[in-house]
Amino acid sequence: MSLRTRVGVVFGGPSREHGVSFLSARCILQNLPSDRYEALPVFVGKDGLWHGVAASREAMLRYFERPPREALLDGILPGSRPATAGAIVESFGASFRDGAWDVVFPIVHGTFGEDGVLQGLFEAMNVPYVGFGVAASAVGMDKVQMKAAFAAAGLPQVRYVGLPAASWKVPALRSALLSRVEALGLPLFVKPACAGSSVGITKVKRFDELDAAVDVALDVDATALVEAAVDAREIECAVLEGDGGPTEASLPGEIVPAHEFYDYEDKYIDDRSYSVIPARIPEATRDEVRRMACAAFDAVGGAGFARVDFFFERTTGRVFLNEINSLPGFTPISMFPKMWEAAGLPLDALLGRLVKSAFLRPLRGR
Repeated sequence: MSLRTRVGVVFGGPSREHGVSFLSARCILQNLPSDRYEALPVFVGKDGLWHGVAASREAMLRYFERPPREALLDGILPGSRPATAGAIVESFGASFRDGAWDVVFPIVHGTFGEDGVLQGLFEAMNVPYVGFGVAASAVGMDKVQMKAAFAAAGLPQVRYVGLPAASWKVPALRSALLSRVEALGLPLFVKPACAGSSVGITKVKRFDELDAAVDVALDVDATALVEAAVDAREIECAVLEGDGGPTEASLPGEIVPAHEFYDYEDKYIDDRSYSVIPARIPEATRDEVRRMACAAFDAVGGAGFARVDFFFERTTGRVFLNEINSLPGFTPISMFPKMWEAAGLPLDALLGRLVKSAFLRPLRGR
């Protein structure tokens, strides 16, 4: 009988970022300290069906046999139909019995994995899991709600307007929303409220481009977010739930994009962007970023880990909070593990600490 903790690493899922999660899962599976943990792959198909350990390993092998670009872009499409509820429930039970996980490390990026859906399932099953709880996941995934939480905490952000699809379709309400958007000036960024990895984002340089950009965003989510663009450098900071103390922040890093902005293809396909750790910013700014990263984590009720993204305005030196990512990637280019490594916490120790943090969350209602 093994005395190691059995860690179910959940990846795939009905998400636009289905393909990216394979890279993160492989990293976790290969780097969890094997003397303490037995890492078990748990694949969830785009149809929502769960798979046992052997089938999950086969799914991962098939994935890495595909051309990288094709594999990374493999996500669910609008209108995709899931399996039946009965089939999904049955597959989950079979997967759980096969793996007999002691704890779960969900690394399903985007919807289903970051929005509280998986977390609610694990809560109902009383299964410990790594990362944000249900409410924090939902708030962190919905950029409009997330920004409201940041505003309540007094954290500086760029100006923005939320565009719910139901209001956008009504001429009188649309006109009022357009007036608010026009007050932001140009250029603008339009993005889905609930999506990650820069899926569905468009940079708008003329107002006659706005409608098409909003349509792209609303194909992904029921609400679009429009933000005023700033001439800024992109700074990131990794955060960990305190190990018996307050929230902790890493050294900040900087993303230098190869594209006009750091979009999905720039992140995962072209391989021309690069990172600088620690970010070349004034020491006072570095301290401000770390303080704000912890404040953002606490504002949404974070747990486990997160990556917090900022804009460092070139002309003024002001720092604006952009967003929080509750399940940052563990791909070869991912900033989260790189920033902690630069701070003196190597990958295996980082993953071990994250698994340990799952057991710190009290059972709901207990």
